[in-house]
Amino acid sequence: MMLQEQKLRDWIARLAENEDYAAHPLMTEFRALADEHLKLMRQLTKIAKISDRMQTDTRQMAQALHAASQTDPLTELPNRRQMVDRLEAELCRLGRNGGGSGSFALIMLDIDHFKEVNDAFGHAAGDHVLVEAAGLFRRNLRGQDLCARWGGEEFLILLPETDQLQAEAVAEKLRGLIAHHSITHQGRSIAITLSLGVAAYRPGRTADDCIQAADDALYIAKRAGRNRWAAAA
Repeated sequence: MMLQEQKLRDWIARLAENEDYAAHPLMTEFRALADEHLKLMRQLTKIAKISDRMQTDTRQMAQALHAASQTDPLTELPNRRQMVDRLEAELCRLGRNGGGSGSFALIMLDIDHFKEVNDAFGHAAGDHVLVEAAGLFRRNLRGQDLCARWGGEEFLILLPETDQLQAEAVAEKLRGLIAHHSITHQGRSIAITLSLGVAAYRPGRTADDCIQAADDALYIAKRAGRNRWAAAA
């Protein structure tokens, strides 16, 4: 736009240097039209800049809304929606490979007796426990793993390219880390343990089937006394 404006100004200057054009009766009107045209060009430039800013703001807002729709606001972990999307994508990947290349496993875990934490220390302390636990999970998983807050005190972990034995080792690692992790809230120590259910993918299973298998294994661990993991039947 600035280049076009300069070209117009140069053209008017060249006309003014020509005596025939400079003395023409319409030259004054032409100058006024040129000035008005330049003013409109500058206004269009401002409008274009405003439009660009609005488009950028709209994109950023859309990205923020999308992130918020897939993130748990308390723990800042992915939420159930993002986990389901990722799990469906993992199943599609296996389907494209004919089910013969790679696998994955799920770990459904639950903080034992979480209601007792809320009752004894208050809900603020309970929230603090969830945030502490989420941070520990995040720090002790691989970059390609996904840990989501499934709901309440439940978390679901997706472990791509992982078989049953490898997933069981991860479950035991997390169980031990939490059992020995010191959580302090307002000067009070809070001890927690985990129950975990481990289920590796089996061909033909849907996303719901995989989640249900991990959930069933979790309840096996709970019935067996908690602070332990169990494998899917």
